[in-house]
Amino acid sequence: MRMGRLGVLVLATLVAACEEPTPAPPAKYSVGGTLSGLSGGALTLQLNGQQSLTRSANGPFSFETPLEDGRDYAVTVASAPAEQECSVEGGTGKVAGGDVSSVQVRCAARTYSVGGTVEGLRGALELSLGSERLQVTANGGFTFTTKLPRGATYSVGVETSPAGQRCTLSNGAGTVAGDVTNLSVRCLDWYTLDTHQAASVVIGQKDFTSGFPHQADSAGANTLDGPLGNPVLAGGRLYLSDQNSSRVLGFNGVPSANDASAAFVLGQPDFTSVEAGSGQGNLDGPAGLASDGTRLAVADYRNNRVLLYPALPASTGATPTLVLGQPALDTHAEDCGRDDLRLPKDVFLGHGKVLVADSGNNRVLVWNTFPTANAAPAELVLGQQSFESCAPNDATGDGTEDATPSASTLFSPTGVWTDGTRLAVVDTANSRVLLWNRFPTENGQAADVVLGQADFTSRATGTTASSLRIPSYIASTGLQLFVADNQNNRVLVWNQFPTANGVAAELVLGQPDFTSDTEASPPNASGFSQPAGILLAWPHVVVPDASNNRVLVFTSR
Repeated sequence: MRMGRLGVLVLATLVAACEEPTPAPPAKYSVGGTLSGLSGGALTLQLNGQQSLTRSANGPFSFETPLEDGRDYAVTVASAPAEQECSVEGGTGKVAGGDVSSVQVRCAARTYSVGGTVEGLRGALELSLGSERLQVTANGGFTFTTKLPRGATYSVGVETSPAGQRCTLSNGAGTVAGDVTNLSVRCLDWYTLDTHQAASVVIGQKDFTSGFPHQADSAGANTLDGPLGNPVLAGGRLYLSDQNSSRVLGFNGVPSANDASAAFVLGQPDFTSVEAGSGQGNLDGPAGLASDGTRLAVADYRNNRVLLYPALPASTGATPTLVLGQPALDTHAEDCGRDDLRLPKDVFLGHGKVLVADSGNNRVLVWNTFPTANAAPAELVLGQQSFESCAPNDATGDGTEDATPSASTLFSPTGVWTDGTRLAVVDTANSRVLLWNRFPTENGQAADVVLGQADFTSRATGTTASSLRIPSYIASTGLQLFVADNQNNRVLVWNQFPTANGVAAELVLGQPDFTSDTEASPPNASGFSQPAGILLAWPHVVVPDASNNRVLVFTSR
């Protein structure tokens, strides 16, 4: 069959009509926006994590490769100048039939946080940074909302402390060089008391005007005979040494009413027994007590030992499991050596250490870790040049008493306290208190400060705001310092921890003024007869009033 020219033309036209037309390429649109705030460096942006664009000046910007219509886009900051923070607004979306020019990239100076830590807080604390006020209600870390640029100065203040506390701030001002994390706030209990303030509660007597041993009767759960030594409040229980009854009484907290009865007794089988003994479950003239919150220590004075209970006793018959100063729990020999004691009057547990006022050996012994065996040897001695020297005021270590005391000697110390950094020792027979600004690390290390005397070589007694007469025990919040001035029948209070010799006390309990030393005989609510111990358990100040056979409880306002 033959096809003419016209047929061929018609066929070609039909074939061409049946072929699909080539589609037009999809439209593409640019993605960009405006950069502002950039200063002193280069900024790199990314589009969908692939395209990069670097700019060093503010103004409009657009990525080089456009995106197809309908495609998603995401603009992010890949890198910014070291001291700037850059953010993207409107940086995500879908290309919709036109160029995207609405992305806003804003840069500003990099800012840093300001914060730190709080310890000891009991209540609510308010801190300030500029106009910001920050409420802190728990110990641990805190951070202000306000941020500051590098080079800015900052000053943080304590606006209000909790009731019954004073909070102090360290590292509170400086210049920002990065995140500030070293602010340190330490909150300490604060006692607001009045000179000659009356006690609110009496333990061991029916009222404030009675003072006979065991209430002129036999021993009981509510009586005392010569209480002596720092009491302890731990685990919700109050422990009191009843020295002449050779027992420790345990109460369920600090009593709120007169003539309270103890819940249990240590050192005796019952509340009516008062016999001294040297066995594991016995005591002979217990004095100072101490606790680290989980364990109890008892300075068992006439047994020449310190007893260590592995847990806080809660019932009659509890016994210790370790002893210092003796090879076993049933011996009581006295001696002068690294593992010996002679008439210890006080003990302190805390900050990983055990301290003992070894009164009869004229020294303080230090264990830098908690002992794990009987008669564990001490690691440090103060008041003597070596563990084999035990004479009073013996600066040379020759075994004889010097004519005068020194900054490194002791004579019958009876009280000891530390906050882990500072150390305080009541040097009783020298009528002074020695203070170390940093915890000693060498045997016989000299003290830095003396109270009760004008200098380290004096040992006069007196009745003024800056003198003492045979002081006994000591306690401190870390800010306020309390000393039982035994023979002046008073407790002296320094409202700032002393840092210079002979600083005068600022408040006195037990007397109407600093020049009175009247013994409370007959007893009353505001006087003492040889106070011999102090417990600070806010809001209570608990003082054994030894010769009145009672313990007085004062309450902070």
